Amino acid sequence: PPLFQADDGIRDCLRGLVGSEMCIRDRLIFWVPALAKKGSPLHVRAGRIYVTAMYIVAVTAFFASIMVLVDPLGIRRPDDILDAAEAARLARRFRMFSLFLLMLSVLVFASLRHGIAALRERGQPGTLSRPSHRALIAALGLLAIAVGSIGLYTMQLLLIIFGGISLSAAISMFRDSRKPNPRRGDLVIAHLGGLIGSGIGAYTAFFAFGGSRLLADVLTGQWQVVPWVLPSIIGTIAISRLQRPYQRGQ
Repeated sequence: PPLFQADDGIRDCLRGLVGSEMCIRDRLIFWVPALAKKGSPLHVRAGRIYVTAMYIVAVTAFFASIMVLVDPLGIRRPDDILDAAEAARLARRFRMFSLFLLMLSVLVFASLRHGIAALRERGQPGTLSRPSHRALIAALGLLAIAVGSIGLYTMQLLLIIFGGISLSAAISMFRDSRKPNPRRGDLVIAHLGGLIGSGIGAYTAFFAFGGSRLLADVLTGQWQVVPWVLPSIIGTIAISRLQRPYQRGQ
């Protein structure tokens, strides 16, 4: 099967995610708190704007994906007359990639919540270990396993890659939630990982769909995977570099 086809169904489903994110100053707001001095008024204000906007993006994508999962043909092809075989094929395809979007939206939401919970942990011990937060992390882990398994069964490389990334993120967040007395450095690292992780999810959606149209003539065949994995590579390097001072200080 092809590596991935951004067909009209899943692309339309993602327009809410990509379009909403474009309202955040073309995604540039992410870089304001990321580059501003940590703890400064600019960092705090811009961070709050980013978190609020991305919560809206994640919730919008969540409900868009649920709608397609429940009624894929009614949402994506309401006016088409299809035979039984074609209808079944399209329904499977739409549901598969709507499940991927569902996982991505939960990844963004959980990462945001984890990053904010890490900040509150010192003043409100137990914030990271709340049952509701752990349940959200568990949901992300289960979705990651489901998406990764579907990817292995259908040989969709991108589902395998991002199923693995999301499962790794869920495991990391769960480990943070189990630390009885986390040090300040641990909390800063969790905060950085959570917020940058949400940016990875958001930029992945943009580059995979909005960005892929811009790069369609340049990246063909197997190179189509580049816009998908690039945010993860850059984000992972950024997290690693930003964590070093806090790891050395422990």
